[in-house]
Amino acid sequence: MYSVVKYKGIIDLQDDATMKRYRMVEQLSKGFTVANSTALEMDKLLTEQLDMEIGSPDEDNGNDQRNEDEENVHKALTPTQSASRKKPKLVPSLAISANLEKEFRELFVALKDQKPQVIRYELPQVVTLGLEKPEVDAFQQIVDDLVLGSNVLLIGGAGTGKTYLAEVLVAHQALGRQHITINCSQWTSPTEIIGGQSMDGYVEGKLIEAWRQGYVLVLDELPKIDPNTAGLFNDALAKSRISNAVIFNARKESFTKHSNFACIATGNVYPNKDSMAYGANNKQDLSLLDRFSGSVYFIEKNPKIERRIVQNDMLWSICDKLRGAVEELKYEAQLSLRFMQNAKDAYFLEMQRYKNNGRDGVKSDEGKTFKSAIDSYLSTFTDVQRVNLKQKIDYTGLFSLYQYRSLPINKMM
Repeated sequence: MYSVVKYKGIIDLQDDATMKRYRMVEQLSKGFTVANSTALEMDKLLTEQLDMEIGSPDEDNGNDQRNEDEENVHKALTPTQSASRKKPKLVPSLAISANLEKEFRELFVALKDQKPQVIRYELPQVVTLGLEKPEVDAFQQIVDDLVLGSNVLLIGGAGTGKTYLAEVLVAHQALGRQHITINCSQWTSPTEIIGGQSMDGYVEGKLIEAWRQGYVLVLDELPKIDPNTAGLFNDALAKSRISNAVIFNARKESFTKHSNFACIATGNVYPNKDSMAYGANNKQDLSLLDRFSGSVYFIEKNPKIERRIVQNDMLWSICDKLRGAVEELKYEAQLSLRFMQNAKDAYFLEMQRYKNNGRDGVKSDEGKTFKSAIDSYLSTFTDVQRVNLKQKIDYTGLFSLYQYRSLPINKMM
């Protein structure tokens, strides 16, 4: 009845939009057992799309497993490593035909509860990209602040996704702009900000580059910078709302502000006082904090964003359960989105080796695995704490004989 069922074994390797449409067809048709007119129409469109982009699995004659293995390795590699590998057959193209996209959107109109909320900001002289609105509190306010010329400060605990929100969701997806990041610390130098001499000659500062090129300047972990060095941002951030404003680099050369310039800073705490939990943070001058006045947002952990990034409910739910145990037991530690990404990459690499059954000369439990990532995280706790955490997540039952390998990736643990 439903043609797209033939892609069931590889659908989790596709892009988010394709997986979402597949799940919707599956849901509307009660697992492909009930005829539903809307689901049947979507099934037809989705099958045509997949046939066009990756070819019918029926035509692969046994190559599916090899392609799936290649795709998992591809996801586990860094961008530089991935670029050097041949692109797997099962990776869909980034664009589908305009007509097909139009038909999908028309079908979504009939599904009000499932319809993506597409937002577009239109302000004087500024039109942002259309995107599916992420599940982030105050997301629209953050983007509005930036297109109006206000500087934004995002405050949240370690691993809550502040940098991802700033660089990817806001700068890239919402504004459609490039970003340039200054990783702030006590060692951040004036040269990195406004330029200066190096062993290789004069180097332009990142603030100047963002100012003249129209980039989004991301000041990652701003409270960690030396307050005296932070003062170098004051002039530019005071003029971020002014058209054609001018600032100067270390050589006293002047630069006119590009209309797309914007600034987002992140931090673990609001830096108006010293922090006990985050000792590396510095109390910042009120003149700097005033540059963000009215545009400060507190960011919490966001399971929906995390699951979208990890793209594996089984892995995410195990990590979330471990994080919950750490919080419940009040241990001084964080389980961050970065760790979840590390664990996900380890899992994909492990599964590729597991399915190869040692044919590449490396056994699946000899290299990096999801279990070894969890073990590495647990090793940072005391013996007593480690025992308590393992009990909380049923560590023995989960990892005994690597049974988690056989669990479906869309299963919540």
